[in-house]
Amino acid sequence: MSLMSAPRSYASVWKRLLLAFGLLLIVLVSMIGYNLYQMVDVKIPESYAAWTTGNLMVEYLMTHTNQWPRSWDDLRSATNSLQEKGMPVYMPLGQLERRVKIDWQADTGRLLQASRTGTNITINVITRFDGSKLVAVWGSDTEPNGKIMRYLKTTLEKSKTTPQPPASPH
Repeated sequence: MSLMSAPRSYASVWKRLLLAFGLLLIVLVSMIGYNLYQMVDVKIPESYAAWTTGNLMVEYLMTHTNQWPRSWDDLRSATNSLQEKGMPVYMPLGQLERRVKIDWQADTGRLLQASRTGTNITINVITRFDGSKLVAVWGSDTEPNGKIMRYLKTTLEKSKTTPQPPASPH
């Protein structure tokens, strides 16, 4: 009897190891699949949305003397302007409206003032709909809030270094 129980015990151990390996493989494939889904369906489209929105906002500010847009319709002119310059618009406005939330009431004067105070100031005027930060996997220069602050800081520095016209005598 002891001879018969040894092979069964040995087979039982192999079955358990095979079952554990199979379950581990299923979990691993599921995790890889989920991460791939997140990258393809969430992170990449959101990164393009962040990049496009940042480009559109900076273009709008440049072409409208630093006036903040009040709606997606206002940004349409920035889309046309970018395309006329041969710059890519990675995502159409219709898709951006479904992915990105913009604070249309933002005050450019306050943003300019914030850009004066330091380099580590962060703003949150362009976000996901839940208010959290957009994913920008292409790099920090594609994150829209940082892009706007860099543009405003550059604008501020240019205005300091640009010679002012002499005052007219009265």
